[in-house]
Amino acid sequence: MRAILSIVVGLCFMLITSVPSFGQDEAPKAKKMEGHTWHQVVMVKYKPGTTSEAMKIINDHFMKAGMESGTPGPEIMQFKTGEWDMMMVWSMDSISEMDWEVSPDDEKWWAAMAEQEGSMEKAMEVMQKYMDMVESSTSYLATSQQPMPEKSMGSNN
Repeated sequence: MRAILSIVVGLCFMLITSVPSFGQDEAPKAKKMEGHTWHQVVMVKYKPGTTSEAMKIINDHFMKAGMESGTPGPEIMQFKTGEWDMMMVWSMDSISEMDWEVSPDDEKWWAAMAEQEGSMEKAMEVMQKYMDMVESSTSYLATSQQPMPEKSMGSNN
């Protein structure tokens, strides 16, 4: 289901962003997006009073398993204003990473979690403890362009 939704969202995004570039007398032509990186963005709101404990689980368990398994972790930002407490951003090699229900990196991460915690059952208990702190969350797909050369950013060189 997640893969189908990501494909539909990706297609809609590509159609919406490409429409303004067509002249009125020309039909759309196939054009691949170049120079973009795909990201999965997850926004989380924790139950009152649980943010510190959630961060402790992320740092002491999830990030540790990520480092042990060699899987890329997210960039994490904690909000100081607004309705969300945290944003996590995972960069993807390509949108095809959304084709997996359980990706090879996820499989490695879960194996590292199970070894670290002593068993898969204990790893799942840690995950459930974390999930019990989450009041709500949402997920988005986003793209970013590769950084522009420094000279184009007003450099005098």
